[in-house]
Order: sequence, then structure tokens, then C-alpha cells
Amino acid sequence: MLRDQDVSGFAVRKMASGVATFIFERRPKGTGRLKQETIGRCDHLSVDQARSKARVVAAEFSSPDYISSQQIHANMPTFAEAVDQYVALELSRKKLSYQKKTIGTLRRYALGRLGEISLSSLRRQHVVAVVQAIMSDGKNPTAEMVWTSISNVLNWARLAGHMEINPLFGHKPAFHLRPRERTLSLDEVCRIWEATNSLSEPQKAIVRLLILMPFRKEELRLLTWPEIETSWVNIPATRTKNSDPISLYMTEFAYCQLPERRNETNLVFSASGTQAIAVGTKINRKLEMVSGVSNWVFHDFRRTFSTSMHECDAQHHIIEACLNHKDGTKVGVAGVYNRATYRSLVQQVMQQWSNAVEDAIGRS
Repeated sequence: MLRDQDVSGFAVRKMASGVATFIFERRPKGTGRLKQETIGRCDHLSVDQARSKARVVAAEFSSPDYISSQQIHANMPTFAEAVDQYVALELSRKKLSYQKKTIGTLRRYALGRLGEISLSSLRRQHVVAVVQAIMSDGKNPTAEMVWTSISNVLNWARLAGHMEINPLFGHKPAFHLRPRERTLSLDEVCRIWEATNSLSEPQKAIVRLLILMPFRKEELRLLTWPEIETSWVNIPATRTKNSDPISLYMTEFAYCQLPERRNETNLVFSASGTQAIAVGTKINRKLEMVSGVSNWVFHDFRRTFSTSMHECDAQHHIIEACLNHKDGTKVGVAGVYNRATYRSLVQQVMQQWSNAVEDAIGRS
């Protein structure tokens, strides 16, 4: 043991194996026995770096709050435990689709790397290492989602008294996100429509209805038969992105695309009768292969609907109503007074779009 002359308690410990390690050894304030902490190996740190760290430890050992702070540290949850508490106490209040997306993100990308780290030891560098690995694969949107999900957990932990600060606050990386601008031509829509014949009946039905009715994928995927009422599809607020219910007119052509009703379930799009089908990358890739139309996602159908209807001189605020967006007539004070649903005008726009798609399919 070689002790430092500048910082009392700082020393180098060399083992019989030849491994040399910087350590700090002193009796913490309020305790009756020596405590030794490892600072780092001599081949990993310079003397000045180790001495600087030793001064920090010395200040902790000298603090009159040392014992209470150690007790807090001992009771500090790990990141995995914090996630469990966050899911049970905070995330459970959110929409089911948001819950599933967040839990899936944390399980896939964060818990394996961060789960066993105590919140008191978790640093921004830990999270940066996680998201940089994702960014290096070119998955910037995924990396941002991971960062946001972890930050939400840490912010909840701060409010719950587990942490003084969220170490990610104010340090969000530049994720280089590019908004999607893809719209489909009617010819491409027709090719995707024809390609749905390669899918199962519920899969074919939901893709065709996503083309004809500009719902978000998760809004339509969980559709039940009671939500279809006299040619209108009614999505409750609990399933929409902005927590506003939406009703869209279902044309006769759209109605013909519905799958046959099964007696054992209220779910419209189900293969098992117990849960709704998944509508994701697997279906998208199959339709790309069969149709020859590439670089599109299901959400592009909404942008295609909006673009086409604007080009047909449909009123902007009616198109926004079909998309369940809040335009200038529905936000702020205007939104407080304007409670119109534009039902008859929405029906006209939906019929106009349905006719355009049906005519294009008939010509193809």
C-alpha cells in the first residue's frame, strides 16, 4: 500500500498478482470503522484523475449526512425497478397503444443495458451509449423514441423522490429526423389494393379500409362491430391520438370490404376470435413485394387522402375533420365555441374519395 501525501486516505494498492489499483480508505463521519472504496485501476486512470476522484469521495466521507445518504442509496431502486413502478403508477393512465409501444421500447432497447443500474448511479453517458448504438444502424426515429421513453421514466422517478434531477434533461441528442412526405398515386393505390388478395381475409379487409377511410392504424385495428352504426364508424376517444372521438362515413363500397362477421367475437379484424390481428411490417413487406410499390407505410394512406382531396378542392377544415386533426377553427378559444362535427360535409368528402378509389380500381 502506497499512501498519498496530498489527499489523506488516497492510496495505491498493489496485489500479489501485480494488479495496482487506486483506492480511498478512511473512517466515514458518524461511523466506527474504516471503509475502503475502489477508485480505479492504475492502468486506466492517471494519478491526477484518481486524486480528483479521491477528493470527491473524501468530501462524501466527511459529510455529516453520510449515514443518511448511504441509507437512501441502499434503498434506491434500479432502473428496472423504476420501470416497473412507472408502468404501474403512471403509464397505466395512458392509452393502451401508447402503453404497449413504450413498454416494448424499454424492454427491447433499455432494460438489458440499464436494468441493473441503480438510479443513483445512472448517468447520461449510460443512455447515450444505448441510443448511439441504435443511431449507428441508421435508426434515428427509434433512437429518439428510446431516449424519450427512458427520460420519461427518469422524470417520473424525480417526481417520485428517487432522484434529485433527471440526468437527461436539457441534453437531448440531435437525431436527424426527417418527416415523411410520401404520397401515393392512384395507380400505386390500385396496385396495393390488388396485392391485398395475397393476404388473409381480415388482413385484406383492414388494408382496404385503411385506404378508403383515413383512420390511424391502431384506431381501426381494434374496431368492434358495435362501433359500426348505420353507415358510420365511431371510434371512441380512448383510442384516438388526440383523445377526441371521431366518426367517419362508410360508403357502400367501403362496407363491402368488411370481413364476414364471426359469432364468437365482436372484433371486426380477428383471426383467432380473441385478439385483433397485427398490422405491421410483415404485411407491409408482403404487399410491397406483390405490388411492386416500395417505400411506403400505412400512415401514408392518410397523407394520400388529404393530398388528393385538397387537389379536388374539398374544404380544408373538412379534410382535417376527417383526419381528426385540430385546425385553426378547433383550437384555442375558437375550439371552445366551435363544436361542429360537419357530419354532412364529412360524408360528402368520404364519398368523393371512395368514388375516386373505386373508379381507379375499375380502370386498372
